[in-house]
Parts: sequence; structure tokens; C-alpha cells
Amino acid sequence: MTGSLAYRKNESAIKRGEVPEKYTRLLPFITGKRVLELGSAEGVLALLLAKQGRIVTALEKNAERHQAAQNLYAEWLARQNGFTAPRFVNGDILNNLELLENQDTFVGVRSIYYLRDNIDRVFEAVAEAKVPTVVLCGNKNRAARWRSGVPDDEGGPHNFYASHEGMSDLLKRHGYRITAEVTEGDEIVVGQMA
Repeated sequence: MTGSLAYRKNESAIKRGEVPEKYTRLLPFITGKRVLELGSAEGVLALLLAKQGRIVTALEKNAERHQAAQNLYAEWLARQNGFTAPRFVNGDILNNLELLENQDTFVGVRSIYYLRDNIDRVFEAVAEAKVPTVVLCGNKNRAARWRSGVPDDEGGPHNFYASHEGMSDLLKRHGYRITAEVTEGDEIVVGQMA
């Protein structure tokens, strides 16, 4: 299985409930009770949010990662006190835009640049659903490649959305005001509906 790098590097610890800072550093920025996570991968952040009592929808396009998230929930449940599982959805956001309805926060971690030419279509839907808070986390390597100006076959111009500049621009274009930016490591941008 090809899992995300942070998960593969820390899989044993994560299964024991010991979660790396890559995930926990996002928790202070995520507000509200109902959260939709785009590209939830192995479900680590979604599970952390569910343990906080949030109602989480974890959307993952990759079937193997989607299954890994359900397996991780079973591991955590066997080792810890019970908590309500996130709603794990295996699918593409473009075919599941209705999931945006009644959400308090939309979260995208290392994922929005994969939307490519559909990025504005998705964020128009986020704004139309009046999701109050958006939390985006980029990818420091892709952001560095975009900043270098060197042609890149992996993400090309879409690597712009791995940077805080790109994430901020995207949110502003869709009616959000930026309330927080973290420019170290994998950059984070938080937007509130204006």
C-alpha cells in the first residue's frame, strides 16, 4: 500500500495513538462542531477531531487510504475509550459537493493542488455552501518548487496552491478573509467567510 509519507514513517506510533506534530499542529485552527476533511488519507486528523467530539466527514479518493482510515479507527477503538467514528467517504469531492452543506469547517491538508483545473469550481461550492471556516495546509516541497520557477512535471502551476500565497489568493477570490497564516514547514492558511 502506498500511504502518505508521514503515516508510513510513524505508522506504529500512530496506531498506538501517538500522533506526530504534522497533524496536531492543525488542531488549534479547526473550529466548529461539523468538519469536512478533503483528502483525509489514512484518517489521522479526522480521528483526532472525532476524539474531540466533532462530527467529521473524512473524504478520501484513494480506496486503499480510505480502507486504511477505517482500519486505523478500529485500532484506536481497541486501545482507547470509545468515540464516534468519522463518516469515512471514498470518493471525489467533485461528485460529492453535497457534503459541504451544514459544515462549520472545511479542511484540506496537502490536497487542494490535486484539484488542478477544478480548484475554483470546488471553492465556489465551498463559498456557496457558506462554510464559515476554511483551514488549508500546503506542502513545503511543492511550494519551494513553485517559488523556484523551475518547470515541474509533478504539479506544475498547481503547486502555487501548496504555498501560503496560493492558498490565501484562492480563499480571497472566493470571499474569505485571511485570519491566520503559518509560513514555516507545511504552510497553513485559515480563512473566515467575510
